[in-house]
Amino acid sequence: MPRTISLIFSTCHRSYQVTTSKIRYQWILAGAMLCVLGLALLAMAAADLRRINDSAEQNTRTQLRLLHDILHDEFSAIVRSFDEATLQLADNIDINNGNYIHKRLELLKSALPSMDNIVARDSVGNIVGQTGVDRDLTNTQATFTPNARLLHNDRLVSFSNSFNTNGQLVLVINYQIKDTQGEMLGVIQGRLNARYLERKVASLQLGDHMRSGIAFKDGTVLLVQPEISKILGKQLPYFESFRTQTDHTQAPSNLIEHGLFKDHYFASLSLANSDQLNTPIPLYLITWADAATMKAQWREQTISLFLGYLAFCILAVLMVKASMTYQAQQVLAKEKAKADQQFNDERFQLATESAGIGVWEYNIQDKFIRWDSAMRKIYGVKDEQELVSYKEWLSYVVPEDVNKLGTVLLEASKNQDTFQFNFNIRRASDGRIRHIQARAKTHRNTKGIPFRMIGVNVDVTVQRQFEDALREAEARFRSSFEWAAIGMAMLDFKGQFLQVNKALSEILGYSEEELLGFSFDAITHPQDTMQHTHLVRDVLKGRRHNYQLEKRYIHKDGHVVWVHLSVSAVRNDKGRVIYFISQIQDISERKRNEATLIEREHFLRTLSECLPGLVSYWSTDLRCHFANRNHEKWSNIPADKMRGQHMRKVLGEELFIHDHHYVLGVLKGEKQRFERRKPLPSGGYADMLVHLIPDVLYGKVEGFFSISTNITDFKAQQRELERINHVLTDRTQQAEAASKAKGAFLANMSHEIRTPMNAIMGLLQLLEDTDLQARQRDYLSKIGSAADVLLNVLNDILDISRVEANKLELSHSRFLLDQVLSKATDLFAYRAEEKAIQLYCSKDANCPVSLKGDRLRLAQILNNLLSNALKFTEKGRIHLQVQSVADGKQLQFSVKDTGIGMNEEQCAALFQPFSQVDDSSSRRYGGAGLGLSICKNLVELMGGQIWVESTPGLGTTFHFTVNCVEPEFQIRAEDQQALKLQTQPAPADTGPAIPPMLNKRVLVVDDHKLNRMVASEMLKKWGAQVHLAENGKEAVQACVTERYDMVLMDLQMPEMDGYEATARILEELGNAAPPIVAVTASASEQDRMDILNAGMCEHVIKPFKKETLIRILLDIQGQQSAQSIRNP
Repeated sequence: MPRTISLIFSTCHRSYQVTTSKIRYQWILAGAMLCVLGLALLAMAAADLRRINDSAEQNTRTQLRLLHDILHDEFSAIVRSFDEATLQLADNIDINNGNYIHKRLELLKSALPSMDNIVARDSVGNIVGQTGVDRDLTNTQATFTPNARLLHNDRLVSFSNSFNTNGQLVLVINYQIKDTQGEMLGVIQGRLNARYLERKVASLQLGDHMRSGIAFKDGTVLLVQPEISKILGKQLPYFESFRTQTDHTQAPSNLIEHGLFKDHYFASLSLANSDQLNTPIPLYLITWADAATMKAQWREQTISLFLGYLAFCILAVLMVKASMTYQAQQVLAKEKAKADQQFNDERFQLATESAGIGVWEYNIQDKFIRWDSAMRKIYGVKDEQELVSYKEWLSYVVPEDVNKLGTVLLEASKNQDTFQFNFNIRRASDGRIRHIQARAKTHRNTKGIPFRMIGVNVDVTVQRQFEDALREAEARFRSSFEWAAIGMAMLDFKGQFLQVNKALSEILGYSEEELLGFSFDAITHPQDTMQHTHLVRDVLKGRRHNYQLEKRYIHKDGHVVWVHLSVSAVRNDKGRVIYFISQIQDISERKRNEATLIEREHFLRTLSECLPGLVSYWSTDLRCHFANRNHEKWSNIPADKMRGQHMRKVLGEELFIHDHHYVLGVLKGEKQRFERRKPLPSGGYADMLVHLIPDVLYGKVEGFFSISTNITDFKAQQRELERINHVLTDRTQQAEAASKAKGAFLANMSHEIRTPMNAIMGLLQLLEDTDLQARQRDYLSKIGSAADVLLNVLNDILDISRVEANKLELSHSRFLLDQVLSKATDLFAYRAEEKAIQLYCSKDANCPVSLKGDRLRLAQILNNLLSNALKFTEKGRIHLQVQSVADGKQLQFSVKDTGIGMNEEQCAALFQPFSQVDDSSSRRYGGAGLGLSICKNLVELMGGQIWVESTPGLGTTFHFTVNCVEPEFQIRAEDQQALKLQTQPAPADTGPAIPPMLNKRVLVVDDHKLNRMVASEMLKKWGAQVHLAENGKEAVQACVTERYDMVLMDLQMPEMDGYEATARILEELGNAAPPIVAVTASASEQDRMDILNAGMCEHVIKPFKKETLIRILLDIQGQQSAQSIRNP
């Protein structure tokens, strides 16, 4: 610069010496022109500076708005996801549900890429689930002051930040978990991914000079992109005063002038205070432009401009000097031409750089490309790198565009002179993708061969970003409009539909094309048109910006559709309405529900007035909202005056204190039922039964119903009933005691009768085996028959006593039906043959082969009916018939005889206990009159019924049915044949008979001498070695000292009974104890179970027959043999 000035002055001095006054005038004129040009250049530089400042401020606001939109969506997604997660975890926030919580947190993390880790804590701060180990997160305690915010669901959410020991930023969101009562159950903490936020912030930079950051509410800078280490983690000065300002578009001057932000343009906007956000995080966005970089460019351009200006001054001096000499003119002309060229180049370069246009020249033969400074800036290469090779240029192009770019250049060199194309590059300086728009021209020689291409590159990245953002915003609007859950419509200011969505078409029944031909008046109910028109007029006149109302539309099929309409006006920059946006929600169902509720309320009110009791409704603040008119009879307050009154005033202090406990219970959602004595206006008291029923809506108690019933008469009846019940209880206890005494007496009588009967029948059996004359054997047979009759009478008496005590039980075992029928007929075949009566049995083919039930009780019924038939039949026949009825669900048994028959009166009294047809029949045929009564009870226990059909002189038929219960599996045919063979007697052995109990040592235990003798004689006859004991004590001692193969044990004995003796023997001998067979006078199923549970293997009922005793002993002996074979 000083040298140039010196040259100018020296030139002027020489010119002054040789020029004339005309030349002097030219000098003055040139000097004035140079001054004017200098002032113009100064004004141009100042204008460029203002343009740079305005552009920086505009870019700052634009970048802030776009970054605000990105982070708004991100933080809104975080809050929604955390809100859903807290609702799902509210019932499972427990250490025992760790797996469920972990899975839920993992799902939450996968849905939020902005989250590093998530931790769930219980109400005391213990960790109950986490997505990964994160010490920074687990060491961060969840605090909700002072930056907590209360959300719409009554939950608190807060935010905390810190830097860990490695200098990394730790951002944590704390979200409360509450139950439906608002009690805090725990907290979810999520650590924001700082790198993720940095990438989000860095993804939107409108230029190299732009900066973006996030600060906490106290001004602490949390992150900055591109990173500026000197402000990271520091607190911004004057931030509190700036944060509380209403206008956040510009920073205060004291913040800008501070050393941290000197020469920077600054703007910020609060995320927490924005009305468009739903996030509790108190973060602030900060964007600014790096003015230092822009001003450096401006200074470089200004210096270049003024250098051109000085060159122009020199050129002017040379031009003036040219008038002095021809040579000087030539020199001045060359200098001027050179200066002009340089000036034009610089102006062109300044213009291209200002416009962001890079110029390049491609030498096709040398494969080198010359770049200007703008090109180098666009590609991010060093300023001194002026020439690049074609291969190096392609290295900046993204791989997917390389082939396309080569094809374009090849086609342009063959067929085109001017061409343009678009491609993407990756900048060398920062690796960012830039969108490039290129235009070029091909230069050819005289032969048409291309030798050079000259073109420009324009960086359109920002433009592309704006276009993409615009398309995305338009797509979002179109998607939200088309797929909104409610009806959406766009109308012009005349009310004509411009655009409608599918939901509106479904509400009104018209297609979208049909609606576009309508106005809103055409589908509005006539009674609602006027109101709607007035509201639209108010909006058009500017008196309101929007409106809402409930109105009726006419559906395409003619029915009325109730809608909630919300209309907003969209205006142009002049404030005029361009179009309306309408939101239409179908509320027809709600209107119908409201009408139904009103109808139901009227019905319930009418019903409550008709109820005899006191009906009222109370809110949670214990104020009456409704009371029926019956209250007027019980209090001095009219029913309509009770509304709004407090319960304490309505009930009175004494009753209010009495009911307060129950009122607290119903307010917790628990039904209450209690009694109270209410004073009457006329004097005296009334007993009231009170029901308090909570009114629960969405898990919250809104109030409760009170229903009071006058139970004064009922309480009096109840007291009388309690007195009667007390008397009946005493009588019942007396009856039960008498029944127990009766049962004990019968059981004792059974034992006392069966014990001597056992001796009598046993001796008869022993006597039959001796040599007797025919008359003696006949006497013995008659004695045995008489004993059997006596035993049957005893069994009938015991059965009828069990029936009366409801202790008659049935067994459930599998048996063959044919076996029961054959045994019944075989039992009476001899007697029928003696009386020359034909006895036969028939069975339907569809009857089951086997059944599940009580075989013995079924045989008892058949035996009783066959016995009666033989008793009352002198000649003819007796037919036992079985058939399947009720679709195979029951069997019907019929016993038909040709006996004396009965009339209707005799049949009616037939099934009563101790009942006979008449006294003459009792004297003639005998019997206690208990058999048919017992049969009736047995049949009813088997699920059937019994009846009789009879004609005097012709005969009688007894019918009874039982439920047909087939076993889980049927008996095969070969098994049936085997069972039949088992019932047949074995063929006679012609060889010498071997005693069945040969050398078996048997101990007989009985306190009755004759019973011991009978059993001993029977056993000895069968080859056994018999030992005797009089009581259980001797039996225990004998078993301990001697070895026996089996023991016959009487149960009822003095000193030690059979149960205790059996327990002692099993305790002493264990597995070496001999099998013990009980001898008892009781035949019930319960007695049999008690015998088996005591450790005895079988039982014999007194009086027993020798065939029964030997069969049981041989069965036990066979089981022992089989056991010894299995366990040698």
